[in-house]
Amino acid sequence: FRDLSKPMGCQTPERQAEFRDRYQSFAEMGDQHAPPFHYGTHYSTAMIVTSYLIRLQPFVQSYLLLQGGIFDHPDRLFYSIGQAWSSASRDNMTDVRELIPEFFYLPEFLINLNGYDFGTRQGNGGAVDSVLLPPWAKGDPKIFITKHREALESEYVSKKLHHWIDLIFGYKQQGEAALDATNVFHHLSYRGARDLDTIGDPVERLATIGIIHNFGQTPHQVFQRAHPPREDLKQKAKRLDSAAESLTRLPSQVFEIGDNVTSLQYSAKHDRLLCSGPNKLHIGPAYDTYLAWGFIDGGIRFYSSDNHKLLGLFEHIHTAQLSTLVFADSKTLITASVDCTISVWAVVYSPNRSVELQPKGSLFGHRTAVTTLTVSRSLRALLSGSTDGKMLLWDLNRLEIVRVLVEQGQEAVCARIHDVDGTLMVCRGPMLSLYTLNGDPILEQNVCIEDDVIVSCAFYEGSGSEYLARDLVFTGHRRGVVNVWNRTVREGRFVIEHLRRLHHLDSTGYNISGAITAVLPLPQTVYTGDEDGKV
Repeated sequence: FRDLSKPMGCQTPERQAEFRDRYQSFAEMGDQHAPPFHYGTHYSTAMIVTSYLIRLQPFVQSYLLLQGGIFDHPDRLFYSIGQAWSSASRDNMTDVRELIPEFFYLPEFLINLNGYDFGTRQGNGGAVDSVLLPPWAKGDPKIFITKHREALESEYVSKKLHHWIDLIFGYKQQGEAALDATNVFHHLSYRGARDLDTIGDPVERLATIGIIHNFGQTPHQVFQRAHPPREDLKQKAKRLDSAAESLTRLPSQVFEIGDNVTSLQYSAKHDRLLCSGPNKLHIGPAYDTYLAWGFIDGGIRFYSSDNHKLLGLFEHIHTAQLSTLVFADSKTLITASVDCTISVWAVVYSPNRSVELQPKGSLFGHRTAVTTLTVSRSLRALLSGSTDGKMLLWDLNRLEIVRVLVEQGQEAVCARIHDVDGTLMVCRGPMLSLYTLNGDPILEQNVCIEDDVIVSCAFYEGSGSEYLARDLVFTGHRRGVVNVWNRTVREGRFVIEHLRRLHHLDSTGYNISGAITAVLPLPQTVYTGDEDGKV
């Protein structure tokens, strides 16, 4: 770990001494128009950010714009994690750069996916291509990002991060505290250092603007006093990611609907669990309306949850029977049919509670009946699957296909999109497959015993965007079994390891014969529904 109590220029005593000598030299010059500073370059500039992201569009275009239309010399490009660390922490007096957020969530920025020709380094350095990773990453950018994020969320960093906040956003950013911390930058990088409107000379004004743009800007000083360390809560609330092994089934079932449980939804606002059977779905966020389909006319109907009054009826919305549907949000309905098409509809609610359905667009790409739909509301992504095993990823903002995830194979029984990190899960028979949102395979693993298959699946997503100690996956199986898995790295590759087995039991204490058809993990609770109608 780096020393978070010191800026990048002070990671070694020798380097810190050199920067202090530089400050003293500038101070002795006594130039009133150029106050002394430690660092003649900044830790975050447009060039630094775009050079990190040089392998991705549209950032490479921004880099070329700054660089005059050509790539820099290969030896000066970002080509190695180890070299970048050595340069910024020890070797290069003009390099004090910090990291960017992509180092903790975006493995694609480390890969030369677009095949750019960056040239060849001097000597036997070889061609610059994808970024060279530390040995512990086993050559896999996904493993690097995963482990790097673990390091960021570790106890060491949690206990030290307030020191870094003091340097970047806090009291050590300016004044005597900054001088003592060897943390003084060029005076034009600080907010309000120069009022551009008072500069009469146009040449000087353009030069000052150029310095500000190219040199970088120090963030606004948010804190005037030392930032407190992170509180160490003595009694932390248990969450599934850290306590999945302690899950205990309640002695009695929550309720029973007498039919196959196809969907479980939870309304935090109403503190209410909603359960749906076949061809029925409750509509949030008020959950005062539900939708039904599967009628002979191939249509759908909207009803009031209170008195079951018909609020809207729409016939023949596809040329054949509906196969499945899902809500992207309360006002966007997505339907699929055995006619191989997917339709997107705007749901319009009138003041008298009647419902109108307006077409937004149709999605074409499947050649057999579409049987699987799953959406991510936050990412505006749709994943669809058909009987020939084809899986397509769609952009719901543009209503366009993004990529073919799987060309053909065994039909997917269920699929999910992680609403926080965008991981895609596809389950076919006994096999569970995970992909990144960009379609890169993460793992494929048989998670069943003998003739068992996966019937339902779900991600544990926590309660927001907080870091999860473990990436949990739930799978529902035949004979009332629910398995809890953890995605982790073993021997240089991703695997899912088994954590816990949960059971639906009958009145005699034995597993039921039916399958688990719905799983809903919440921060501290897991709800499961089976094909006998029990929750």
